[in-house]
Amino acid sequence: MDFTTVIIIWLCAVALAAGFTQGLAGFGFAVICTPLLSLVVSVKTSIPVSALCGGAATLPMIVILWRHILWRPVLVLAVSTVPGIWLGAKLLREVPAAWIVVAMGVTLAAVGVFQLCDGRVPKAWQGRALCATCGFLSGALGAVSAAPGPPLIVYTSLQPWDVREAKAVLSVFFLLQSLVIVPVFGMNGLLTREVGLVCAWVAPFVAVGMAGGMWLSHLLRERTLLMRRIIYGAVLLLGVSMLAKAFWS
Repeated sequence: MDFTTVIIIWLCAVALAAGFTQGLAGFGFAVICTPLLSLVVSVKTSIPVSALCGGAATLPMIVILWRHILWRPVLVLAVSTVPGIWLGAKLLREVPAAWIVVAMGVTLAAVGVFQLCDGRVPKAWQGRALCATCGFLSGALGAVSAAPGPPLIVYTSLQPWDVREAKAVLSVFFLLQSLVIVPVFGMNGLLTREVGLVCAWVAPFVAVGMAGGMWLSHLLRERTLLMRRIIYGAVLLLGVSMLAKAFWS
């Protein structure tokens, strides 16, 4: 693929926005990055790029929130995500790209509506079984779309954790998951020269966006709910736009 100046600027702007979202909310990198990158590159490039950069973006959050990590749920999530990653990587290699775009659009739209409507899962589902189920689904989504967050966001929203604990659990899990997903992508021939080139261009902008998001998160500690609603509204719009793109192309 030939990368024009306009495309490169778009890639870097998306990376900046995705990094900012991750720094602000502790999640959301892939749900911003993957669909917007997919507007100018193939989904089989945007997904590995999101996985590589999203994993790296968790590192500063982990360093800052190390003392707030809850290791037991992290372990359950990490173990249960492995079979999901295997399934998702197989689907990414075998399933037509258009199907993946539709699946991503439906997932993003559903999560946006669920969260904007303050959706809740029954308390009877909130134990270890829900944790393992969300880990599996997160692994499958992470491998097939580089957007592992939706099941984890639902799970953490049900826990009696403060914001720092939720961010810490999400960050550690996303890092561990990326350490599995990226080699699986490599074994399936998805880590191409184009993926490496895009990562090299966008990495500095991810870092700048992360720094800005973390700074704003510190300033708006009392208004996190408002910011999350804005993010989920954007997620809903992205899902709808991806569905429109899939059906009109």
